[in-house]
Amino acid sequence: MKTLVTIWKKELRELFFSDEVVSRLHKVSDVDWVTAGEPYEAEQLLQDIGSYDAVLTSWGSPKLTAEIVAGAHKLQFIGHAAGTLIPYVDPLVFRKRITVVNANMALSKSTAELTLALMLAGSWNICSLRDQLRSGIWGGNGGTVNGLYGQPVGIVGIGEVAREVIQLLRGFHTNIRLFSPYCSEEEARQLGVTLCSLEELLCESRIVSLHDTLTPATRGMITREKLQLLPDGALLVNTARGALVEEEALWQELSSGRIHAALDVYHQEPLAAENPLLRLPNVICLPHIGAFSSYWKAQLGAMVVEDLARFASGLPVLRGITEERFLRMTHR
Repeated sequence: MKTLVTIWKKELRELFFSDEVVSRLHKVSDVDWVTAGEPYEAEQLLQDIGSYDAVLTSWGSPKLTAEIVAGAHKLQFIGHAAGTLIPYVDPLVFRKRITVVNANMALSKSTAELTLALMLAGSWNICSLRDQLRSGIWGGNGGTVNGLYGQPVGIVGIGEVAREVIQLLRGFHTNIRLFSPYCSEEEARQLGVTLCSLEELLCESRIVSLHDTLTPATRGMITREKLQLLPDGALLVNTARGALVEEEALWQELSSGRIHAALDVYHQEPLAAENPLLRLPNVICLPHIGAFSSYWKAQLGAMVVEDLARFASGLPVLRGITEERFLRMTHR
């Protein structure tokens, strides 16, 4: 087996491929590495791809377009050391029966950890109380905060991140409602959640966390009318995609002070310094850091190499992407 690694960014190569991972990779395949630090373009990949049985990609790699896939006569395996495959792979790969895997599991665990952190920070009013203390206001005596323990939590969308968040919430004895057309009653029972409509979830949850994929059907799904269903004092957490929520409606609802939000994603990124969200005391804004965990990022290379080794040995891969799952990312 011969493998091409198209990850040319030095910082990603160093992070993803420890000496141990490189050693494992070379044990299962002859490997060619593109030149680190020099952009590797689609034109070059088109020339090179015909010689390889496997290709490893990540952020910055050229897309395996239909033309490139058509010329990949030997290609059997694509390992994407990152999450979404939409910008990197043409659907033709599935018709050619090429095994496709990604390492989204690592990014999902990182994002789920941040989601839990935002739920805790938002429900404990940590940023507001910190700012009050800096202003000389001692607010520690007397009042209460909602906190996370025992709260009704709504999860919108089911995927790897949402499933991990549900697992992390178990120790807090939360009452979890889930809205997703892709979750069966049986899986809901296994997860320990209650399936319900989006409207019911918004009405009954003190904390709502968004985890849906952004598609034409989900863009703007949280409208002004939907936001108005949230109870007073509710916390909206978004670590998925900013465009799931109508931007102007979110601003108006938050500026009233009726609800709170903890956001890691936005309609336009990077978020402009003059964006009014940054000036609201009831909003926590972070710069899209969901995948920033150094521990989990370092696992991306190891995961795709592990699946390449399993594929080379005739074993089923652990993180395979089917055509159905791929297409679900693009429309609903």
